[in-house]
Amino acid sequence: MCEGWAAHQERLAAQALADYRLDDATRHIDRALLIRRRQASTLLLAARIRRAHAAYSEAELFLQRCGELHGMSEPLQMEWLLLRCQMGEVDEVSPVLLALVRKRHPDSPAMLEALARVYLRQTRYLEALTCLDRWLEQTPDSVRALDWRGWVSVQLDQRDRAIFDYENLLDLQPGRSDIRLRLAQLLVESNRWADSGPHLERLLLEMPDNPDAIAALAPYRVVQTRSLEARELLDAALQKNPDHFGLLYQRGKLELTGNPAAAEPWLRKALAVKPHDGEARYTLYQCLERQPDREREAECEHAIWDEEGKLQKRLTTLLRSDLAAHPNDVKLACEAGELFFKLDDEDHGLFWLRRARDIDPNHIPTRRALLAHYEKINDTEKADEQRRKLAELGATP
Repeated sequence: MCEGWAAHQERLAAQALADYRLDDATRHIDRALLIRRRQASTLLLAARIRRAHAAYSEAELFLQRCGELHGMSEPLQMEWLLLRCQMGEVDEVSPVLLALVRKRHPDSPAMLEALARVYLRQTRYLEALTCLDRWLEQTPDSVRALDWRGWVSVQLDQRDRAIFDYENLLDLQPGRSDIRLRLAQLLVESNRWADSGPHLERLLLEMPDNPDAIAALAPYRVVQTRSLEARELLDAALQKNPDHFGLLYQRGKLELTGNPAAAEPWLRKALAVKPHDGEARYTLYQCLERQPDREREAECEHAIWDEEGKLQKRLTTLLRSDLAAHPNDVKLACEAGELFFKLDDEDHGLFWLRRARDIDPNHIPTRRALLAHYEKINDTEKADEQRRKLAELGATP
């Protein structure tokens, strides 16, 4: 009786993992482990679920336990490779994994998922896209692969492809309001109002208090010549979400044509939330340009917009082509890190600087950039480490 119950819990855990319901998967596998704590299949599934949850130390413990009880089997060896991949050793293990994918190994989807997950985290979008394409070639109905490929296609400015993937995903799972929202936002941004309308109306019913949904719906209401309703929707949502960028930006745009002076405070509040948003910055420039005696301020906003646009364009080129073609070029990796820092994205900036450091520990510009970062956040220990390294290299801080 107990064994049958535990086996049932394990099956439920496997299904929950396949559906990416990680909390459910964890709950079911923990129940199964109460009885089947020595079973290889149970320990491996527990490790996979922990890995999916990014609980890497726990996943490692399950794998160690499995190896102690049952030896190094092929499934165990594979799970170790996937864990190493997700823990950051993607460049070390990817040749092995991709060779197995080319041979159509039964676990190819799991390998491609692990690789894509890391590449997405590291903003290595083209490499992620290659993995996602291969994943979908093998399992065309994988909702997770469609979800991720839609997202990365947006990052690569491939909107039509993202729309295609999100539409296919919704055919498989019509109840995914999160995906419907992403699709609606893309259709709105592409001025495909007729296509966006049914999704937006459904989202209003499914997510009536979601500020992202309201921000997407407002411009559609304007196109419908229902501007008063758009204003009411935005004002009501802003009472609950006063610092929501999309709501603030759409509220400013709503006033731009008829009353640019009224639009200005909304746009400035939006930029206080996202200082490097190019569309909001350019809209503020237009707002100032349309007001009397504000030409100089408008020119300043345009100059900021132009300079940040150049930074964004260069970073986009790095991520979409240069770094994909030359992944171990220390200068490119360092440049990406510095650009991310200039655009206030510290997490990705630090990732690329650390990657540059790992490629060439003696690269002086990388060490200087790391020093500047650690000084900025008052991490004296790590800043001193960079100064010592620079001194060893005979370079000034």
